[in-house]
Amino acid sequence: MLSILLAVTPFLAQPTPSDIPAGADITWRNVGPGGGGWIQSIACDPRREEVLHVGCDVGGYYRSDDGGLTYRIRNAGLRDYFVESIAVCPGDPKVILLGNEGGVYKSTDDGKTWRWIRQGFPEPQRYAFAAPIGCVVFDPNDPQRAYAGIGRPRWGKDGQGRIYASDDQGESWRVCTPEGTLPSDAIVSDIEVAPGTESYVLAATTKGLYRSADRGATWSKIEGLPQTWVQEIAVSPSDPKIAYGTLRTTARDAEPWNGGVLRSEDAGLTWELRTEGLPNRVGKRDQPHQMTSTCKEIVVDPTDPDVVYVGDTAWVSAGVYKTTDGGLHWERSAYRTQTESSFTDYGWITHWGPSVECMSISPVNPRRVTFGTSGQIYATEDGGATWTQRYCRMLPDGRFAGTGLEVTCQNDIVFDPRDANRVYFCYFDIGLLTSEDAGQTFRRTVEGMKYGGNCFTVLPDPEDANVLWATTGEWGSNHGDVCRSTDRGNTWTVVGKPETGLPDGQTKTLRMDAKSPRGSRHLYVTSNEHGVYRSLDGGGSWECLNGNLMTEVAGRLRGLFLDPANAQHIRIAIAGSPAKGAGIYETTDGGATWTKVNRDTEFGDIQDLDMGESFDTLYVCQRDLYDREVEPPVMRPGGLYKSTDGGVTWTRVFAYHFVHRLTVSPLDPRVLYAGTTDHPYHDDSIAAGVLKSEDAGQTWQSENSGLTSLQISCLSVRPRPDGRADLAVGTGGNGAFIGIDASPR
Repeated sequence: MLSILLAVTPFLAQPTPSDIPAGADITWRNVGPGGGGWIQSIACDPRREEVLHVGCDVGGYYRSDDGGLTYRIRNAGLRDYFVESIAVCPGDPKVILLGNEGGVYKSTDDGKTWRWIRQGFPEPQRYAFAAPIGCVVFDPNDPQRAYAGIGRPRWGKDGQGRIYASDDQGESWRVCTPEGTLPSDAIVSDIEVAPGTESYVLAATTKGLYRSADRGATWSKIEGLPQTWVQEIAVSPSDPKIAYGTLRTTARDAEPWNGGVLRSEDAGLTWELRTEGLPNRVGKRDQPHQMTSTCKEIVVDPTDPDVVYVGDTAWVSAGVYKTTDGGLHWERSAYRTQTESSFTDYGWITHWGPSVECMSISPVNPRRVTFGTSGQIYATEDGGATWTQRYCRMLPDGRFAGTGLEVTCQNDIVFDPRDANRVYFCYFDIGLLTSEDAGQTFRRTVEGMKYGGNCFTVLPDPEDANVLWATTGEWGSNHGDVCRSTDRGNTWTVVGKPETGLPDGQTKTLRMDAKSPRGSRHLYVTSNEHGVYRSLDGGGSWECLNGNLMTEVAGRLRGLFLDPANAQHIRIAIAGSPAKGAGIYETTDGGATWTKVNRDTEFGDIQDLDMGESFDTLYVCQRDLYDREVEPPVMRPGGLYKSTDGGVTWTRVFAYHFVHRLTVSPLDPRVLYAGTTDHPYHDDSIAAGVLKSEDAGQTWQSENSGLTSLQISCLSVRPRPDGRADLAVGTGGNGAFIGIDASPR
């Protein structure tokens, strides 16, 4: 086995993926239900009708060669998986530019591989985005020329008031908006170039609409608009003097609705509102912006300047609206309500509506329009008369299967201990999905869960195949509970809730005393912001085990393990700064008193705690933490740490800035599987994927063959009868991967 010995000095320079030799023990296959995550950008190919380019917020780039029936994930070379914008070269469609939060990426081989383009942009930043790309576009009159606007329009932040131009198909860039042209904090969300001899350029920003008549050399602000927040622009290919734009609705409460569609008939010099028939609901000020009707994405039929489609992002009025008279009248085209729908097949994600986040019309076939939502893709082949899903395959019995568009984020993957084909997939946003054929097909199994949108883990009963427990929570706020099923997960009952003694909070780690009696299992759970709780009756009632731990300390739990020989002996990991209680704690009296055990090594941002061959062999996964709670501030280095004396002393066995998860092989405790990740808050935010050690952490090899995402969120191992091991990996954007370790010991 190829391996590399990594030093354990605390401030060793971080290894890169290329520093870690590649192993050949595991080949991964992507599995999942299809869709389920945010579709951020979409582009129909300018020449090939069946080719569709898709970008997602955490999943990277996807390509379909059959109009969205199947997809392939192509992320090779990407160092950021947030694809905000896609531009396909009109002169050579094999040349593609991606605009993402980390900058511009270019492919010259139809998206198979990508290069990060930095020439002309600021130096990449370690803790920020130097030049996040809000939009990128080719000039239809000159395929060598492209434009890119700066900002993060999805989040409404990081505007720099800059537009860049390239004259060599995106190889190098220069600022084409002199200082003072745009407000310094303007976010550029769209740029469109009019075709023809009288070409002009329009730029939509949060501070107004800007126009250039000299290929970006100079710009002027368009005056007289109803408001300044312009989101998207569309220029008619068949009559370039006609252009459309959309306004972001900022009205709330009793304020008049101020969104809608703008139309220009003089090459973008003057504009008028065209809103009749568009939804105009105004939400309350304390409600999410999705409660207010907002038109965002807009496309024009390439053969008729009066045929236009616009998408509404609001939950209350989601869908596509179409006009055939240049916006004088709009009618619903894609919609789904409790009583009616224009969709012939909506797919398995029926718990949210078709809010339009991106949209594209085929230059080859104008009757084909495709749009993406916060989890789905839909298309029409008949000019909007009917719509059908393009993200999954529905089966007659209600099961569904992915078609390659895997955009989900995993919390955990749990193998059923009795059935080799039964696997529980715990997701962000879409909850719990169960597969009975090892990830080939799925059912969503959340009936009875109060917080079915997020499932964190599942715990099967070791003796009763019908009994399961699950931890759930509401993402974005700290609500959650524990649920129990007595029919293998088909239906659930909430058993851990305030009325039964468990506070309302996200429940993450769930353990069982293996010696507890059948029918009244002893369960232990960590509740976010509340601490450690125990049930002695299978979840029917709960008691707090925080003991002498303050709630704010106990509420930052990142792991819990019971001594197999004595359930009164418990160890936990607490994240944060040591000054605020972070570290490894244990109790020997069932939670009445706790003692911090780590002596020489201070931990910070602990991600995970795992146990090795004995209760005294522990592993801690940690992320870099710049600790400002001490003076002077210090760096608590990330990586994988190991203790063989119950957490008293530690050795850093792997130096990396963000080790997120660890799993110890049940076949051989010397075999470790580590998952690395990174948070997308800086330019280069891709981790090193899955790592394997066969000597308890002394040497490592990467096991990334077949992985399209290197952001690892969870790892699971199950022994096979043939002596090998089944493995499952969850990612932060491309769903789940399953493999077999051919050399597990």
